[in-house]
Amino acid sequence: MEARTIGRVSLQTVFVGVVAGVAYALMRQFGAPLCPPTAVSCAVESGGPLFAVQLGGVAAALALPVLALRAGLGWAFAVVATVGVLALNAVWFLSLSDMWTVLG
Repeated sequence: MEARTIGRVSLQTVFVGVVAGVAYALMRQFGAPLCPPTAVSCAVESGGPLFAVQLGGVAAALALPVLALRAGLGWAFAVVATVGVLALNAVWFLSLSDMWTVLG
């Protein structure tokens, strides 16, 4: 029973991440204004498909603890799983070659 609950929470988390990434990609594709008109430089509009994946990972990391706690999996699972998603997201961010110039 626990494995089914974990699987359902994982599937819901992946769904949230995919929806967030696809929503960003669609808004960017159709030219939706993602930044205020007074902004001189806006990182959100300059991001591409890799930024959509990053945004999906952040959305999944935010949704995971909520979904896990609502399913009754407890704080331990919520914290460990969220740290895992955040670690994967950090590895993804740091593995991009352009990001080293931003951090350096």
